Amino acid sequence: MVKKASLYFLTLMLCTFSSFAGGKQAWAKPGKLILEENFDSSELPELFTVGLGDWSIVDGVLRGRQLAADKHTAFRKIYLDHKDVIYEYDMKLVGDGFHQLLINWGLAHIAKCVIRYDSVAVFKIRERGKREQMARLKHDQGLDPLKGEWDEKTFAMNETEISIEEGKWHHVVIELVNNALSLTVDGKTIQGEHVGLSEKKNNFGFQAGGFESYIYIDNVRVYEADPKTRL
Repeated sequence: MVKKASLYFLTLMLCTFSSFAGGKQAWAKPGKLILEENFDSSELPELFTVGLGDWSIVDGVLRGRQLAADKHTAFRKIYLDHKDVIYEYDMKLVGDGFHQLLINWGLAHIAKCVIRYDSVAVFKIRERGKREQMARLKHDQGLDPLKGEWDEKTFAMNETEISIEEGKWHHVVIELVNNALSLTVDGKTIQGEHVGLSEKKNNFGFQAGGFESYIYIDNVRVYEADPKTRL
């Protein structure tokens, strides 16, 4: 794969023709670039060394696969303090698997974006178990916009059909601003809203699901997002 500059603004132009939830364009104004990774080294970058699964750098891109022995999806947990944010990267699926990006505060999973061959979805994740674990460990509960009401089950805030071609690179942009989370793949956008999304975030994770498949990630960019200005 030829390395390229960020495609954020090109994708933004294409999104003029995309489907937007509630008729609202899903983009915030990108601000400071707070993470950039092109996987140019043969070794895993320091921020990408935490997690489970089989991960390595292959031909200048990050490749991951789930391992049965882990009894968990493969993931790389990236520690980064942020709140209103835009995640941007390129992704490729090979084999019968799927990809997720999880957004977290401490141990608590706040939300996830799921990309399968035939669908994309944005989920709000149940927080009870992880929040209670954090309390036992005396971890900071952050802003806790749910005010201890953590029992709501994991559910899809929005989802739609899509066609992901195996072995082809697809451009992904995820925006999380205040209570709104949007996922755009190749210019097609879905968006969900939930008060719990306004929590602070100090880590996120790339995930790979499926034992007979690989996920490939490249050209990772994370921007601070201006919550007051929508393009």
